[in-house]
Amino acid sequence: MSKSSATTRSHGPGPFITQRIQSRPEGGLLVANSRLHRKGHSAMEAASYDEIQRIPASHARAFRHLLFPRKLGAWIALLFAIGSTHFLVGALAANWPGAFPAMLRDGEFLGKVFFSGSIFFTMAAWLQWLEAMNRDVADAFDGAPHRWRWFGWRPRNLGYLACLVQFFGTLLFNFNTADAMITGLSWRQGDALIWLPNMIGSICFLVASYLAYIEVSHGMFSFAPRSVSWWITIVNLAGSVAFQLSALESVVGPAGISAHMLFWSTLWTAVGALCFLVGAYLLIPELAEADASDG
Repeated sequence: MSKSSATTRSHGPGPFITQRIQSRPEGGLLVANSRLHRKGHSAMEAASYDEIQRIPASHARAFRHLLFPRKLGAWIALLFAIGSTHFLVGALAANWPGAFPAMLRDGEFLGKVFFSGSIFFTMAAWLQWLEAMNRDVADAFDGAPHRWRWFGWRPRNLGYLACLVQFFGTLLFNFNTADAMITGLSWRQGDALIWLPNMIGSICFLVASYLAYIEVSHGMFSFAPRSVSWWITIVNLAGSVAFQLSALESVVGPAGISAHMLFWSTLWTAVGALCFLVGAYLLIPELAEADASDG
C-alpha cells in the first residue's frame, strides 16, 4: 500500500469531526485528536482501533514547564490567567475588604479591576478562536500547504464553535463590567446594562465549556482523569457553572439587590475565577505533554 492510498476516517459526535484516523502503509494507525491537533501536537501512533480508546497518562515532566513563548497556546494561557486573577482578586476584595490594601477597597477602582480582567479574557478568547480556525483536525493528513487565516467558518469543528461562543461571551463581559462603573442607574437600567449582558455572557461560557468537553470526549460524556485536556474542560465547565450562579444572584429588580445576594454573587465570581485560573495553568502542561513524552 502506498502512502497515497492510505485510508483516512473521520469520527466525532453527530456531524462534528473531533478525530481523524489514518491507516499506515506499514501497519498501525495515526490518530489526530481535534484539541491536541490545534495545540500543535503530532498525530499519535496506535496499533489498533482498540488502543485508541486507551488514553495514556499525562507525563509528570509536563507539569514542570511554565511557558512556551513560541507557542500561541502559551500566550492564551497567560492572558486567561491574568484575566482570572483580576476577577479573583476583585471578587475577594469586594467580599472581604479588610484583608486587602486600601486601594482595593475603593469601589471605583474595583470596577476597573473587573473591566481590565474582562479585556484580558477577550484577548485570550480571540487568540483561542484564531488557533482553532487555523488548526482544524479535518485538514490533518491532507498534506495541503497551510496559510494563516484571520477569518473563516468551520461549523463541523467543535473547538472552533466553543471558542467562537466563548469569545462572544467575553465581549458581553466587556459591556457588563464597563456598564457597572456607571453611577446613578435605575434598577431597570442596571438590569438591562449590567445584569443582562452578564447573564447572556455566562450562558455563552457555559455552552462553550460543554462544547469543549464534548470535543475532548468525542461524545456527550467521558471520564478520562488521566488526561490533562479532560481536566481542563472539567475545571472550565465548573468555572462556567459558578459564573452562571453568580449571574443568577446578581439581578437587581425593583426591590434592589440584597446584601446576601450580592455576597453570594461575588463569591461565585471568585469560585469561577479560581477555576478558570487553574484551567489556564493546565494549558501549559497540555502543551508540554508531547515534548515531555519524547524525552
